[in-house]
Amino acid sequence: MRVRGFAAVVLLVLLPGCSFFPYGLYRKAEWAPDELAAQVKFPSSYERGVHIEGPSVVALEAAMNDFLPPGSAARGDNDQVVRCLSLRESFRVSVWQPNDNNIFFVRITPDLSRCAPGVVITDGGAEYAVDGEGRILARR
Repeated sequence: MRVRGFAAVVLLVLLPGCSFFPYGLYRKAEWAPDELAAQVKFPSSYERGVHIEGPSVVALEAAMNDFLPPGSAARGDNDQVVRCLSLRESFRVSVWQPNDNNIFFVRITPDLSRCAPGVVITDGGAEYAVDGEGRILARR
């Protein structure tokens, strides 16, 4: 009986510790209020849309998770720029597969026009070579 109580205490102490590490964290999708949802009209065709398929989605996710892991934040002196660079929506992303060898090139560049207009950053992005299984091959 005493061992069972000790094991329960150990579990209660150790399990919350997992939440201190960002592994497995993700940003759950937020749903808009019903009033906004009622105004949505879905397109009849996605022909002119951007099409990203299976392995390229995996490559994109791997690069973004390395570049700006969920729960992370940028650092710096300018609070507005730091806030801006901590948001994934502040970046432009290009994914390119030059041939059928299952290697994707992902370029991530900052675009501060929405959250820090007038601020120019000459560095702050990255380029990745990622395979279709999400393994990062190289970064520059």
